[in-house]
Amino acid sequence: MSKFLLFLGCTIPTKQYSYEISVRNVLPKLGVELVDFPESGCCGFPLKGLNKKAWIYMSARLLSLASKKGLPILALCNGCDTSLRKIKDLLMHDKDLREEMAKLLSNEGVKLDINAKVYHTLEVLHDFVGVERIKSLVQRPLKGIKVASYPGCHMLRPSDIPRPEDPVEPRKYDSVIKALGAEVGYYPDKGGCCGATLLPYSAKHALLIVASKLKTIKEYGFSAVSTSCPYCMEMIDAKQDAARSEVGDEDISIPVFYLTQLVGIAMGLKPKELGLNLNVSPVEGVLDRLGVSLYE
Repeated sequence: MSKFLLFLGCTIPTKQYSYEISVRNVLPKLGVELVDFPESGCCGFPLKGLNKKAWIYMSARLLSLASKKGLPILALCNGCDTSLRKIKDLLMHDKDLREEMAKLLSNEGVKLDINAKVYHTLEVLHDFVGVERIKSLVQRPLKGIKVASYPGCHMLRPSDIPRPEDPVEPRKYDSVIKALGAEVGYYPDKGGCCGATLLPYSAKHALLIVASKLKTIKEYGFSAVSTSCPYCMEMIDAKQDAARSEVGDEDISIPVFYLTQLVGIAMGLKPKELGLNLNVSPVEGVLDRLGVSLYE
């Protein structure tokens, strides 16, 4: 059994509860042991453009705490995953920065140690559990459902540090979806931004990005979208009404699922065990086709 420190970050426990619910109910059934990480805090990603040192410190602290526990970190959020890996890389190659962070961390009794490994949800599903193991546990195949995988930009970039997906030819996400019995396929700008980082500065342009992306996905014949990023989920799931209103196109409507929710559906879990009742997009359309009630 693989064992990980479950790092939820900030967005998941405050706004994206369904991700945590689905992870806690799905991964243990796949042989993954989740260990809570109560000492954790923000990874610093939201502060990156405001105070770089604060960002570095916050991720360095998390890495150090995890290293002391001797367990790898499971980062559910693309932003958290990127921050932790980027700071680990920065500290490995900058002696002066290491010394500065070590001194700051000592003020709260933490010894700098960046040896903890960091993994994303997709890596745990694809690399640790494996598609064959997932396939063997499917009880409710997603036959006839064509799913657009939307990894999110930070799952692919920056490519100068290890990424959960191949930045040039991302295949892991689609491999997991295919193991569930669903169809996958190509659509333009698969690795593009969801608009989340633009939202505080120009809601209009952020919503235009959402509208354009969802419209393209529907035009390419997909019946659902899947992501593993809470920022992306908030934009393409929760902002569909706003995007429709912004562009005046009532056809912008499509079910959106976390990857762990799709895995759970295929494994036969009940929708409430996956937090599907908390999704904002019309997930009932897919569930109905599978003969499942949202409120089971």
